[in-house]
Amino acid sequence: MRLPILFATLGIASPALAQPYPYAPPPPPPGAAQLPPEIASGEFVDRMQPVVRALSHALLDMPVGELEAAVEGRPVTPYDRRKRLGDVAGVDERQLDREISANGQKVRSGTQSMVRALPVIQRALNEAGDQVARAIDNLPSPAYPRM
Repeated sequence: MRLPILFATLGIASPALAQPYPYAPPPPPPGAAQLPPEIASGEFVDRMQPVVRALSHALLDMPVGELEAAVEGRPVTPYDRRKRLGDVAGVDERQLDREISANGQKVRSGTQSMVRALPVIQRALNEAGDQVARAIDNLPSPAYPRM
């Protein structure tokens, strides 16, 4: 006698169990993101200083006199052909090299601060993504009847 009651109870409860979950359970949090060791250690900054120095010198050596003459609407002179961006900007290349070297420590310190803050930033972004997903799940369906 109890067996038919059990089957009847299970038959009634099965549609309730088949209902979709209100929102998908959140995926397990990914492992903490980490910067590559050469960036975190400051090795990248040391390798990039000569590149920044070379790019700066190349930019300062760019000829601008002919362009300046064309903008002013005058003929190009021999002086215009020798004029470089460093001449117009008044940048001392030795001082620029010293500043690039001095700023290396600041960049290295900033990188280490970013490495320490990265787990907190990642956790905040994951929580924001979960909140957006829940908000989207609560939006009405386009097929929802309107009155």
